[in-house]
Amino acid sequence: MSDLSRLNLKADIPSVDASEKQKLYQELSSDPAVIRLLKTHNIPEQSLWDNLYTFARWQKEVAPCRGCKSLSSCRQKKKGYHMGLSYEGLLVETLEACNYEREKQQALRHLNQYLVSDLGEEFQECFFDRINYEEEGSAYIRSARAAYQCYLEGKGAYLYGNMGTGKTYLAACASNELAREGKKPVFIHYPSFCDRLARMYYSGEYRREAEMCRFTDLLVIDDIGAEEVTARNRMVLLAILDDRMKNQKMTWFTGNGDFEMLQNHLRYDASGEDIASADRIIERIRILAKPILVEGNDRRIPAGDK
Repeated sequence: MSDLSRLNLKADIPSVDASEKQKLYQELSSDPAVIRLLKTHNIPEQSLWDNLYTFARWQKEVAPCRGCKSLSSCRQKKKGYHMGLSYEGLLVETLEACNYEREKQQALRHLNQYLVSDLGEEFQECFFDRINYEEEGSAYIRSARAAYQCYLEGKGAYLYGNMGTGKTYLAACASNELAREGKKPVFIHYPSFCDRLARMYYSGEYRREAEMCRFTDLLVIDDIGAEEVTARNRMVLLAILDDRMKNQKMTWFTGNGDFEMLQNHLRYDASGEDIASADRIIERIRILAKPILVEGNDRRIPAGDK
């Protein structure tokens, strides 16, 4: 019998349900999880008796967590969280992250450094030191090492190549590395950025994001060349690249085409052709970023379809 079960509270037990409450108290006071909870949160023993049914509900709520092996197998209503109890003079119900969720939060702590982030969930934990070179082909290894060298030297990179070869992955490695160092990156998916620009242009709300793009420690412009070209997009992009070029800010790009293909793409909009604006943008990209051809198999094709 635990120390808790020796507590003599007969005088406090209402005669109507004394037997039921005493039975529940004995069950809870001998539960190792309850005992651990009381000790961890410095909850007085009297609080257990005063809040028997709250503790019983807690016991039921955390039961699915026992024997849980991973966050992916979580059976709680809100994944990674369960009911918690703390004591602040009174017993307080809380929503508490489990150990797996806390580990995840710790692993993703660098994401708090992003000023703007269009990173997909699959790219949030990408780092250069997690690339398994033993499983990669020689062409991709060359690309990855060239990208990493650009990062180490604080230089920009223009990662281009076929769809699915890992360009965004390498760019995410660079921005996550920078964030892990405590600096402030911006990672924008350029077609999405252009959509936001169109929605917020006349209200002026776009200026805040554009300003962060201009002066952030590292700007990644992902999937350039996949956007719908407009005179407005070119104007805003040119202003961003101008400031980054003048201030020698590290800037990375990903795209399917090389400089010539991108230049041709940027020339045309719904109104016709604007060679001068396209040429000015490409000139700045050439100054800001070293071209790196990313070669390899399409990583987006399911293994069974290859």
